[in-house]
Formats: sequence, C-alpha cells, structure tokens
Amino acid sequence: IFSLVVVVVYATLSLGVGAATRGEARSIQNQRARAALALIARQLKSAYPLTLEAEDGIFVYFFGEPDAVSFISAAGRPEVGGLEKIVYFLKEHEGRHSLWVRTAAPALPADLVEEREGSLIQETEVLPEVESLTWEYFGRVQTDEEWTDHWDGKEQRSLPTAVRCSWQAHLGELPYEWQIEVPINVQTSQSTSRTASQGRVTS
Repeated sequence: IFSLVVVVVYATLSLGVGAATRGEARSIQNQRARAALALIARQLKSAYPLTLEAEDGIFVYFFGEPDAVSFISAAGRPEVGGLEKIVYFLKEHEGRHSLWVRTAAPALPADLVEEREGSLIQETEVLPEVESLTWEYFGRVQTDEEWTDHWDGKEQRSLPTAVRCSWQAHLGELPYEWQIEVPINVQTSQSTSRTASQGRVTS
C-alpha cells in the first residue's frame, strides 16, 4: 500500500511539474510574440521619408519585397543618434525559418546610395519557427491605391501609406495565423539639405 501511495504521489507531482513547465514555456512564447508585434509596429510607424539623390535620380529610401522590407527609421538608438536603417528578413538554418531584424546606424546618405551598412550593426531574431511570411504595401500604384507585394522607393518616390505583414507560426497558445496592418505616419520633410560624397539627402 505504501509503495502504491508513493507511486501515485510521484505521478501526481510529475504531472504538476510538467504542466507548470509547459505553461511557463507557453507564457514566454506568448510574451515574445506580442513583443515582436509591438516592435514591428513601432519601427514601421517611425519610418522616415529620407530623400536621396543618386546618379539615376531622386528617390525615397523604402524598399519592400514579399519576404523582406528595408527602410529608414527616425527613432534611432540614443547612443548613436540620427537616423537608422532597418531591414526585416527571413533566415534559414537547418531547415528552420525565422524572422530577423537588422539595424544599422548611423544611416548616412553616401552609405545608403552605395548600399553600404552603417558602422554599428545589430541582428536580432524576432519570430522563431516561422512557416511562412509575406509583406504587403498599400499606396498609389500607377493610378490606383491598392495592396502590392513590391514597393520600390526609386519608382514610387514616397513611403507606402500602410504595411501589412501576414505569417504562419506556432507560438505558444497564440493563433497559428497572424496578420497586422500598420499605418505609416508620413512625416513632412524640413527645408534643409546635407550633401555627402556619392549622395545627397534633403530632410
């Protein structure tokens, strides 16, 4: 009888510890997913319409593809100051896909025109175990406003008015499919200009 009681108690404790561990893991995953949503929304809302001049003309730095987006943020790191280049991209490792963000500062005109990164670069995993992810951009395409999976700042010469991100991922108890739409508050440029080698910016 004593052995039976010990077995029952041990099994009960094991189940309790296992449930608590799984619950804690799900809670961490839920918090991470919500933090990722907040980060994506905050950085997209800080997108800055940086105007650059290259050999082939004037353009606004914002480039979007179905699986990646690159733009300039006005909410740079305090220790660096100025503008910051932000790139969201998918990374594959051993058959596993995840969403990463790369920040580069300072975002200097000459570096952007020549497609170089700033001196301070940081890469961070945002969403793990992503099965699929798609970026879409809303704005005027030709004569109509519509959603598109491609945005070229050299052609549009403006920021999109909204960005939509859709993905499928297993993240704790959160829904398998996610979608967020982030409106971009286009800031008005000031009437000053700076010139750099191989590029000029008006802000």
